[in-house]
Amino acid sequence: MEGMRNTETVAVRMGPTATIEQLYRAEYVGMVRLAFTLIGNNAEAEEVVQDSFVEISRRLDEPGTTIREPGGYLRTIVVSRCRSLLRRRRLMQQHVPERPHDLTPEAESLWDVLHSLPEHQRIPVVLKYYCGYRASEIAKITDQPAATVRSHLRRAMGAMRKELTP
Repeated sequence: MEGMRNTETVAVRMGPTATIEQLYRAEYVGMVRLAFTLIGNNAEAEEVVQDSFVEISRRLDEPGTTIREPGGYLRTIVVSRCRSLLRRRRLMQQHVPERPHDLTPEAESLWDVLHSLPEHQRIPVVLKYYCGYRASEIAKITDQPAATVRSHLRRAMGAMRKELTP
């Protein structure tokens, strides 16, 4: 908590003419700590904070725009984005797809393994093997390089093979 008080003091001293670089140096570590405390995942916390800096940077680049307390405004953005992420998590947990009722035991195992994959691997697998798309088409759909898609597919298939092999 004391670290946050120090951050608030720095933000107030910076005033409305602070540059994004000054704000970043003064606030980044504290904002990541805040986001991590709220969402419990360091990678997501860093992403939330970086996205928040992008948003505040765009706002500062608008002609004639000043922000009275950039540190406070940044903190508000970070907390808002964390709350949105937590809402998305809750929503995803509430709407986990149900396993079809007429699956064979082998298909049930495949279903369980498929849904244990991280989303970035599961999506390309489903698009390739269920929908029949090629890696280049999946890359366009997911807005990722084709090499990344192929890498996700390879890792997913390795993980699935490992889980399904007796």
